[in-house]
Amino acid sequence: MTARKIASKLHLYTGLAIGLLLVLSGLTGSVLVFRGEIETLVYPELMTSVPRDERVSVQKVLETVQHAYPADKPFFIRTPRTPEQTYLIKMNGAHDLFVYVDPYNGMILGDHRQADTLTGWISLLHTELLSGDLGEIILGTSALLLIGMSITGLILWWPRKGKFSPGFKIQWTANWNRKNFDIHRTSGIYTIVFILLIAVTGASLVFNQTAINLINAITLSPPRNAPPLSDIRQAQMSRPSLDIILHQADALIPATTTVINLPRKPEAPLVIRKKWDEEFHPNGRNFVYFDQYSGKVLQVENAMSAPLGTRVYSTLYPIHIGTIGGTFTRVLQVIVGLSPLMLFVTGCFIWWNKRKAKRHSTHKTI
Repeated sequence: MTARKIASKLHLYTGLAIGLLLVLSGLTGSVLVFRGEIETLVYPELMTSVPRDERVSVQKVLETVQHAYPADKPFFIRTPRTPEQTYLIKMNGAHDLFVYVDPYNGMILGDHRQADTLTGWISLLHTELLSGDLGEIILGTSALLLIGMSITGLILWWPRKGKFSPGFKIQWTANWNRKNFDIHRTSGIYTIVFILLIAVTGASLVFNQTAINLINAITLSPPRNAPPLSDIRQAQMSRPSLDIILHQADALIPATTTVINLPRKPEAPLVIRKKWDEEFHPNGRNFVYFDQYSGKVLQVENAMSAPLGTRVYSTLYPIHIGTIGGTFTRVLQVIVGLSPLMLFVTGCFIWWNKRKAKRHSTHKTI
């Protein structure tokens, strides 16, 4: 077999094997690009508040939630990014109970399980196929196969006689089979760069440690420091208020606080996450680690002074979700997310027509 025929077989059977999974990932990803706006529109009573002069303390918000949900354990606080946005406190796990609190009066606005909302369910479907770690591995593997499909597709598109312009056009006056072929070919070539970006960044988010090691090796960068540990010998000490810790974090990194990660284990630190205005990552990649018992600063990570490898890896998530270029790239991400559906449908027609033609030829010969 020639290299072109091998590429054709690989492209065909990989597409048939994972095509529906790629369509599912593309469609759900297109929805999640504007998840925040959708949830604000659907659940305004949870997502928005009336701005006032002063907010209640974060410590009071935490204590209110702990008192209202004694059987659940808070571990994540998303702070308001705008005057209208509310506090989001995640309980027990990243995908379990979500509690919303008004930042101005400290009242609980409501709660829900992530899987009970449409966007939450779509998010779980997109990130883990509703199957936890196994689903993540399946999605990461499909992203790697998508990279292979993109390469074989480019090989098949590449003109044998060096005439490139027909590969960018659709012959609208031709018969249906030819138009379908042209739609498949042009859709692929116009979106191949963006599909590769989504596939590479998606795989890197699943197989993150491998991606980090590879990027650090290429950029000759040292690895990130391991998260420090709290001193459990001080567990009997009275713990400092979250507001005091936030004040310390602001002094060290005067950027917007986006997330407070509460410790989930006795030796874990309390982490304040921050974002500089010039960062592409929606949550920022700045971290201040505190001893959860004494409030002592254990470690500071500033994205602006991070090693090159760390900064490169930090751009992969913004690229994947389309925030790296603002509204334009988010809209572009939605369009690209629809392309697997177009490519799968037209590809199935191409495969079916070839199969039908082959059966007809065999029957005629017999």
